[in-house]
Amino acid sequence: MAGPSEQPFFCQSCRSRLNITDLDTLDQPGPSGRQSVLMNASLFGGTKVDESFVLLDASKRGQAAQDPHQQHPGRNLDESFVMLAGSASVLQQGHGGHLRASSHGVPLQALDDHFAQLARTFEIASGETAVDQPLCLECAARVREEMDAAVTEMEAECEAYEAALQNLAQEDAKPMSEEEFAAEMAAAEEAERAEALRAESAEAALAVARREMDAARQRAAELGELEARYWHDFNDFQLQLRAHVDERDVLLRKIDRTSAHLDRLRRTNVYNDAFHIWHDGPFATISGFRLGRTSAVPVDWDEINAAWGQAVLLLHTLAQACKLVFSSGQLQPMGSYPRVCDKKGCHNLFGPASKLYCVDFDRAVCLYLACLKEFAEFAGARDAAEAVPGRTPLELPYAIDGDRIGGLTVKLTFNKDSRWTKAMKYMLTNLKWCASWMITRQEGGRALHELPGAMSHPERTLGASLASSILATPKAGVRD
Repeated sequence: MAGPSEQPFFCQSCRSRLNITDLDTLDQPGPSGRQSVLMNASLFGGTKVDESFVLLDASKRGQAAQDPHQQHPGRNLDESFVMLAGSASVLQQGHGGHLRASSHGVPLQALDDHFAQLARTFEIASGETAVDQPLCLECAARVREEMDAAVTEMEAECEAYEAALQNLAQEDAKPMSEEEFAAEMAAAEEAERAEALRAESAEAALAVARREMDAARQRAAELGELEARYWHDFNDFQLQLRAHVDERDVLLRKIDRTSAHLDRLRRTNVYNDAFHIWHDGPFATISGFRLGRTSAVPVDWDEINAAWGQAVLLLHTLAQACKLVFSSGQLQPMGSYPRVCDKKGCHNLFGPASKLYCVDFDRAVCLYLACLKEFAEFAGARDAAEAVPGRTPLELPYAIDGDRIGGLTVKLTFNKDSRWTKAMKYMLTNLKWCASWMITRQEGGRALHELPGAMSHPERTLGASLASSILATPKAGVRD
């Protein structure tokens, strides 16, 4: 920290550091003057001479108001001096006394008094000029320019005032009388009261507007909260709607699959699937089992028995579906060992059976053929009784007469294998037509006669195909 002998001064505008120097030292041309400058420079901070400030001597106080350029015509503007009077005497008095010297040989008491004097001088200058002192030359010049501008403005205002006074003097204005003044004052007071009333009305309207604004802000806040709740509810609804739509789509897909499956099931014929009647070369087949045998292809009796079991089961199922009780006999489906019963007893419709003597087997086959004919007559009679327009009663493709079908006997005794096999084909074809008749009634009552030529119905087509295949079966390897 700087001691009292090194107390600095700063410009109150730009805050640059100021160094104080005696003005007389600059006027002395000899080495003593330069030594004084150097002494003062070393005393107040050791700054260069061209950066220092000059302290006026007491003998030059009267010349302080003169133009500094006239006193020092050879001085440059970049030497930045501030002329202060009344401070040199302090230094001169300090040099004459016996004071305690500093490290530079200058008495410390004189320095303290000098700084106190300078501070007091700066305070007085600040109070008189209304500008904080001290100032450097550049800041002082700027302040001077500002003050000159203010003075110029004030002089212009004074000139304007003087012109106004001259105009009033030229107009020879007369003062108002007391009555005129009172009337004008009353009018002014009335106008003031009116303005006061209007101000009160405006304040009341302002208060109402503020209350309305507060109510509107409160309503806006409520609307904002309501809108926020609305959007929250809307988003929740959208999520629920999306979930319901997804669930609906899943259900619709399930419905589509189920409908397709149901349609496929409706088109599915349980009789045709469970008892598929077709042909395999010279043999008619039911559920894949061949019914018949030839000398070239001696089918095993186990397969023939299985075919008879399927045929008996199919005719028995059709009769139960129509609630038909056969009068010709009673079918007993028992797998590969079916039987047909009549008044005389039950007859085995399975082999092996000998062509030389198989009366029981032949009786069972004839009873089965009679039951098949009875079912066909029942179906034809129902079609005729219903009398559906465009529907004709069911007619079998191969006529049944006693033990013959299509002119061929169904008895095995003393019969040729090829002829018996063909008779079995005719019998299964008629059975297929009976099953097709039942299928058409279950699908909505479409009659077989509606498709006599085109054979578009699948079951009728299968029956007709089976019949045509029987007629077209080659007789190679078959001996009559």
